[in-house]
Amino acid sequence: MTAVASTSTMHASISGGSSLHQAVDQLSTSASSGFHVLQHRDRFQERALRDVTMSSNDSAMMMDPNNPILVREEMESQKDYFRRLKFTYLEQEAKRHFLSSIMGDEPQRVEPGENEERELINTEKKAALKTTKSSIEEMRSMTVKLAEENAKKHVEMSQRLSEAQALQKQIRDMELELARIKATHPPENRMTTAQANDTLEAQIGEMERLTDAISSTQSETDTTREEVSRVAKEVQRLGRDREREEARAKEVREGREAGDTKVDEICRWYTSSMTFYRSLLGIKSVKAISDNELHLEYDVPGGPVTLVLEFDELTKRFADARLIGNDMDISESVGIAAGANDVPGLVADVLLRLRPA
Repeated sequence: MTAVASTSTMHASISGGSSLHQAVDQLSTSASSGFHVLQHRDRFQERALRDVTMSSNDSAMMMDPNNPILVREEMESQKDYFRRLKFTYLEQEAKRHFLSSIMGDEPQRVEPGENEERELINTEKKAALKTTKSSIEEMRSMTVKLAEENAKKHVEMSQRLSEAQALQKQIRDMELELARIKATHPPENRMTTAQANDTLEAQIGEMERLTDAISSTQSETDTTREEVSRVAKEVQRLGRDREREEARAKEVREGREAGDTKVDEICRWYTSSMTFYRSLLGIKSVKAISDNELHLEYDVPGGPVTLVLEFDELTKRFADARLIGNDMDISESVGIAAGANDVPGLVADVLLRLRPA
């Protein structure tokens, strides 16, 4: 009953931190004190030892007086003791009759009615003994039942105590964490509900923007992957062309060494043709600033103008263009040329605008 009351007190005071700690401490005290078994142990031990028939170490109750289950064994020992006592009595009585017959003394005679009286006394004692045996058996059964119930209650109480102690530890940790948070973030530095809602909305907007960016980036990644695959195929094709051109160059070197000047004449013709076309188109110089940037300098009215062409680093497609030495807006033409990858069209359009008829 004390354990149940302490459990009810714990559940009733769980809302308060200090009340919960007191309930857990009370539960621990109740669990440690047991179910009042210790208060009756001394009485049981005293009565059990008082009824022991043998004072030697062979008695089960002498070896373990705290075990009520040994009462049956002690009872069997008592019965054996009385059987041996009866045998000793009969033996002594036979010796007395034998000595009386040898010595000639008259044995003690049994008076009339004495046996009947003894039979009645024995009957009463047997009935009392049977009643005592029954009560002892009932007490033993009740003791075993109570011991099993107390063991179950003790296990249940231990589990509840462990859970309560774990909850108590968690609550104390939470209290310490809450105190630390309050100390770290004083009330004047805390956010209001409106500020928290604004921050939440801003974070939601940022998450949506990042989601859109991820989607667009994924699309760009797919496009780039396709473009990389296409460029890889183009590189493979150019590799074959390179091998073919290297083979031709090797043949040209071998022909030059053999005295064949046809290739040199073709090269001079190509060089003169390029010079002629450059002068015809008004190109003063062509410079490759980097792998992705090309400068074309033109001679136009009003002074030389440089057209800067920029190409994508991965795809090598036309990306952007600008003019150096002239303020003319060519953004529209650049956009059209970038979409169609039409560099010659852009050059023609820019030169047409720089050289009006």
